[in-house]
Amino acid sequence: MALLGRANFAWQSDYGQFYVIDTEDAGFRAPENITPEMERRGLHVPQSGLVIYTQDCLQQHIRIAIHASQPVPSDNEPMGGRVWTRVETVRARFPYRTFTLASPSAPDVLPCVPFFALPASEVMVRVSWMEFEGRRDDSLPFEPDVIQLEFWPA
Repeated sequence: MALLGRANFAWQSDYGQFYVIDTEDAGFRAPENITPEMERRGLHVPQSGLVIYTQDCLQQHIRIAIHASQPVPSDNEPMGGRVWTRVETVRARFPYRTFTLASPSAPDVLPCVPFFALPASEVMVRVSWMEFEGRRDDSLPFEPDVIQLEFWPA
């Protein structure tokens, strides 16, 4: 299993969501209505790209890993060792074989943002969440949610 690339981001999701969009595909449109199925799965797969829903609008650590072949799944988040609260694997399409992260407040690809190259235009994506469970109090320090995105050729 060859690792082709990896990155970690501190993120704050607008409206409890963020987008994984093809950097050259101007046709990406996030859904205007979130269905119960999207909410249950925590994601939506449009014609190209991916929409990831977070538990709320607070902070996340987003971890990206791009592999040459399907990686072995892990039951636990590697840094803290806690069990993932949910995992979904989907097929997604990135026509130009690149992607970046975007949000509802900045849905277009901005100049100088980091982008990632993919080994294929159709990929499998395993999304793993380790979400904070319990009541959040914004006045107290808290651990951000962790969302891991693993990509490999479909």
